[in-house]
Amino acid sequence: MVAIDIRRLQYASMHLSDVVAEPARWAEVLEEITQAVGAIGAGLIPQTGSEGAVATANLRDCLETYVRESWTEQDRVSHLRSRALLMRGEIALDRDLANADDRAPFFEEFLPRFDGRWWAGIGIRSGSDIWSLTMHRSLRQGPYEQSERAILQQFSLRLNEVGSLAELAGRVTLSAVANSFDQMGKAVVAIDETGRFIHANAAATQLLGAAIQVAGGRLIFRDRHAAAEYSKVIERLRGLREGKILCAPPIIVRRENATPLAIRILPVDGAAKSPFLSARALLLLNEIMGPAKSDWQAFSRAFGLTPAEARLAALLAIGDSLENAASALGITRETARSRLKSIFQKTDTHRQGQLVALLASLV
Repeated sequence: MVAIDIRRLQYASMHLSDVVAEPARWAEVLEEITQAVGAIGAGLIPQTGSEGAVATANLRDCLETYVRESWTEQDRVSHLRSRALLMRGEIALDRDLANADDRAPFFEEFLPRFDGRWWAGIGIRSGSDIWSLTMHRSLRQGPYEQSERAILQQFSLRLNEVGSLAELAGRVTLSAVANSFDQMGKAVVAIDETGRFIHANAAATQLLGAAIQVAGGRLIFRDRHAAAEYSKVIERLRGLREGKILCAPPIIVRRENATPLAIRILPVDGAAKSPFLSARALLLLNEIMGPAKSDWQAFSRAFGLTPAEARLAALLAIGDSLENAASALGITRETARSRLKSIFQKTDTHRQGQLVALLASLV
């Protein structure tokens, strides 16, 4: 049987302020909390999903399995009881979530798969959402006692203070970055690793419309090809390791009765990466201005393109599809593909989006 080490918990509490400016330190602080409360692991989890969740190494597989197997629905009664307690600012223990006569699949079936048996949760308010600091104990470590509930209740005050500061610091940082782009006349949209929309600066708000809409907290693209490319970017963001930067070619978004948009993916750093905000990437939106009729000659000089290749490149630069460009030039699709392959080689690009972004930079 173990008990909370108050001195170690105070030490972890002192380090909580570090995560406001350095969100990457959450994993380290959670390890300290785990040791202090005598648990096998701890996790910081939003009550409305799993976006932004952070867990110690011992609980990562547990958390991923919980989400993958939809345990929120399988053990809905315990989940709702836990959420009600956390929303009231109370400490939730495993025995609070199931009556003696109730089946408790989460505690009896799920947790033992990961060496867990006993559970405690602390609610943390962040904006309109409730997060839970969950701490799992093994059968050998023993349950949380009533006296430990009081200790965790006191610790929850510090957690909520830091949670509010971290969320605020993240929003201030993100807003400052977005406003800086506004001053440069650049449009940016912030998203999390799942593609959830977080923020758009004034310049981006003016560009969002029929071609790109925000619906259900997500960016929706009318251009199917752009939507597919964006989905690939989000998949890569999900699997991106901490500290790594996503390198992706620009996404070209075609618009009706307007010039196309080129979307570049930029990294987010600092307080904006707080789990309570979870900003993971900035989307830089640029309008691709149509080139003048003579611009194909500039493309030819810049990259050594033949006149035929340069004319094709000029049409692609204004957002025409390869099929439409081939039709406008009076050539077959196969001929257009052959010329495009040659253009790729001469411009050291590999995809049409990269090529269009490169050509647009010369306009």
